[in-house]
Amino acid sequence: MSSYPSVDYTTSATVPGPPVPGRGTSSRPTTAFDTIHPSNPFQVDLVIPISISLGDKKDRTTTQLEIRESYEELLRALEREGGLRIASRPGRAGKGKEEVWVFVGAGDDKVSELVEREKLLDQSHHLPPHPHIFPPSPATRIRLLYALLTSPPIQHGLGITPLQGKWSRVKSIMALHDEEADRAWVERWTFGGDWQVGLLKGLSDGTGSGLGEHQPPPVHLYFDFLTTYTLSLLPLSLSSTLFYLLTPKDSYPPLYAVILCFYSTIFVAVWRVKERKLAVRWGTRGCESVAVGRLRPEYVANLTLEQQTPGRGEKTVDAIRAGDDLKRDAKIALSIPVIAACGLGLGLVLSGIFVIEAFVTQLYEGIGKEVVPLVPTAMFALIVPQIVRGYNGLAKLLVKWEDHPTPVSAEKSLTRKTFAMNGILAYLGLFLSAYVYAPFGQLIMTRIQQGMSGYQGESVRISGSAEKTGLGISTSGEKQRGIKAGRLKGQLFAYVVTNQAINAFLELGLPFIKRFVTDWRAGKTTIKQAMSHAQDEPPPTTEGDAEKRFLDKVEREVGLPEYSLFTDYAEMVTQFGYVTVWSIVWPLAPIFVLVNNYLEIRSDALKICKHVRRPIGDRVESIESWLETLGIISWLGAVTNATLIYLFRPDGMLHGQTPNPNVPSTAGSAQLLHIINAYDLSPTVETILPTLIPLVAVALAASQGFIVIRWIVEAVVERVFWRGSVEEIEVQKMSARHSDQTGVELEKLKSRHHESLTGGFWNGGEEGAREIGRMGKVE
Repeated sequence: MSSYPSVDYTTSATVPGPPVPGRGTSSRPTTAFDTIHPSNPFQVDLVIPISISLGDKKDRTTTQLEIRESYEELLRALEREGGLRIASRPGRAGKGKEEVWVFVGAGDDKVSELVEREKLLDQSHHLPPHPHIFPPSPATRIRLLYALLTSPPIQHGLGITPLQGKWSRVKSIMALHDEEADRAWVERWTFGGDWQVGLLKGLSDGTGSGLGEHQPPPVHLYFDFLTTYTLSLLPLSLSSTLFYLLTPKDSYPPLYAVILCFYSTIFVAVWRVKERKLAVRWGTRGCESVAVGRLRPEYVANLTLEQQTPGRGEKTVDAIRAGDDLKRDAKIALSIPVIAACGLGLGLVLSGIFVIEAFVTQLYEGIGKEVVPLVPTAMFALIVPQIVRGYNGLAKLLVKWEDHPTPVSAEKSLTRKTFAMNGILAYLGLFLSAYVYAPFGQLIMTRIQQGMSGYQGESVRISGSAEKTGLGISTSGEKQRGIKAGRLKGQLFAYVVTNQAINAFLELGLPFIKRFVTDWRAGKTTIKQAMSHAQDEPPPTTEGDAEKRFLDKVEREVGLPEYSLFTDYAEMVTQFGYVTVWSIVWPLAPIFVLVNNYLEIRSDALKICKHVRRPIGDRVESIESWLETLGIISWLGAVTNATLIYLFRPDGMLHGQTPNPNVPSTAGSAQLLHIINAYDLSPTVETILPTLIPLVAVALAASQGFIVIRWIVEAVVERVFWRGSVEEIEVQKMSARHSDQTGVELEKLKSRHHESLTGGFWNGGEEGAREIGRMGKVE
């Protein structure tokens, strides 16, 4: 691979490209490569890949003209801004995917301007004071430049929207990894002595400063959340171990359910206060306001405001108000039935697969009975991903139709819609096992056995009795214990242990394998080279060698996928549900979750550094939509635990209730006789309703109790962790400073001297005083 000649970024015209006049746009001429940061020797801040592929279009002349115009439009926008360094190189994508890489860097004066602009904006909107140091941290520098390129002109930005409108040829705007900082981060959290992070201490104990320097605010906040959540699991794991060792097997202890309820409410309340404190500490409190946050250029364009002169404050708010919040809320309301219908459809598919897996496969004894148990798995693998993929596309269309003003609000709306489907996938199987299979499994198995008996033949044989499946009306209590209780524990083990191990491999191991296979097929590496790649390459000796290595790095990172915080948050929030809602079934679950999360902190750091593009994100002050989901899961956990305890309590069973696995049933008992007699009557009236109605009453009582507990916990946490804290005092000082400024202005107004305005009709109180005196004399 030949090296490219060095190019003066500041004085030469962009080559190859349109005739854009060369101009010195940087206050710091940079022609020599930076030996301090060998992974980014030319101080490139952002890379913009542009597609120049002609595709299969017949009119090649028109396509070439369109490519040239798109390229010139981008370069003109960058040149007009001033203060930016620009360079371009041909990309290295395969045939039919040709690209040009445009490199963007900023001079010190430009970065200083952006820092000062943000400082003035924060002060004008009363954001908490925080040091706007110069030079800013690498993460802040990239964030400010990315905002400059992607903000609409009304916010002093260039309004570049990759893959949309006139920017359809712009594939993305990406930042390059700082490999030196990434390596130091991973080594520090693995072999460098910070093994206590996530186990004995969080990021607030001095270990998070480096993270905030090199990662954007959303990633920093995510790792703070992850470490806080992991730390909270330690006391719960200790208590759950005691319950596992000291209580009978499959006993669903009520005291443990109470502990889970308090744990979930305390964690949610503590995190709500902590993120508020972090927002004050990081100076992001109020940064998601529409007057401060970055607007979506598409939103501004839809309102035909993109041609307005740049401004902030009132103009931004006017742009938001012009979008008609009521209309947007109506669109959101109209999307709810669509989401509900999709969720119902997925639920029906999963329920059908559940019935086949739990009942039909147990009864079938014909030809191919060894293969039949694989049918539900095959159906799940073939059908469910297609449904989820289609729904995710629909959710993105709904969010686009809603036309949110800011990227943050659009992302939150998409999060709510997408996680609704993820929740159904994660929890529906457990709910079906707990509330359908366990209470009514005998009834359902008998009915299905009777229905399938009519299809028997030479090649189709059905079990002659549901007793063989372990769910017959005369099945012993010991056998029920092995089937019903074991099913829930088996599912929870699969979700908490097996699935998380698979996810770890998919996140870490598989990308390494795929990258090696791709490089091996392209002839870029061999097994021997891959095994010996651990040795560091010697530093480049010439600028040409440095540029070659740099372009190799760009090629690798352009091929990486975008980083999505949604995936990591969804994994943790779903896992929180397994602990809060279902660990009463298997109290060892919190221990496995604790171990997984301790490793997850490190694996997520490695994933961000190696397997995805460098994250870029706006300032955030809260995990908001995820926090709402955690609150809902906490409530769901209280209700579910109470109803499970009711369903499987060891004594006092109501009519039609499933026996506790710990209490063996004997053939001919009054309970079994009652069930047998009930099969000859209406199952809805005689079996389901007598169990369902008390179950609903228990759920309502648990819900009301949870509300009371949450109110008490939130009040206590607010009093203990927020009142009197440094952050609360800072907020009060901010209010006081604003009051002082108001007071100074009022004093200035009071000190003004006004000329006398008496004379003629305006004679003051003289006439009134004379009238009062006259009336006194008359009396």
